Amino acid sequence: MESSPRIVIIGAGIVGTNLADELVTRGWNNITVLDQGPLTMPGGSTSHAPGLVFQTNPSKSMALFAKYTVEKLLSLTEDGVSCFNQVGGLEVATTETRLADLKRKLGYAQSWGIEGRILSRDECKELYPLLNEEDILGGLHVPSDGLASAARAVQLLIKRTEAAGVKYIGNTAVTGIEQENRRVTGVRTPDGVIDADIVVSCAGFWGAKVGELIGMKVPLLPLAHQYVKTTPVPAQQG
Repeated sequence: MESSPRIVIIGAGIVGTNLADELVTRGWNNITVLDQGPLTMPGGSTSHAPGLVFQTNPSKSMALFAKYTVEKLLSLTEDGVSCFNQVGGLEVATTETRLADLKRKLGYAQSWGIEGRILSRDECKELYPLLNEEDILGGLHVPSDGLASAARAVQLLIKRTEAAGVKYIGNTAVTGIEQENRRVTGVRTPDGVIDADIVVSCAGFWGAKVGELIGMKVPLLPLAHQYVKTTPVPAQQG
């Protein structure tokens, strides 16, 4: 088999491992993935974000990208369990302006082949009993939306791509990018240089720091978000 260009992917989270998987699918066979943390539990959004996937987007490309993501996560299974909990998505409107916006979003969804429906306030309440129906006018329900199990997906992708020859190196920070004649030639780590013809940064909110290694300003500002984990809620059981 002819060897493809040497690719080093920085970051073994949900983006980096998916990129490795997509490259393998397309016949690339000389891939190394680095991560500064342990491969068993990648940092950043992969292990911290709640994993909400809403597919509807004014951009057809982004909507189809999200739709493909859902299909791929559903296909990633182990012991009969996939990496996507397809509970559906519900966006609610508390103003007429917001309700009109949701109707536009439904038009986008239908145009891009994503099933959805505008619900009345009573239908929203039936779907999600914790809602105060007096505060809402209606909502947009997309049954195929849901929650991604990103950390679990990463482990399955690592397993699948390692079997195809991808090399993973954890607990290894990138300290520099080697260049010659305005082209990358390798990635510098505390353990030495890994030769590369192509380097891809999939470092998430560390992407700005990776950019600094070659004097590139990456327009990325990490922000903390809040979400709540609860014990089982009786009204939501079943």
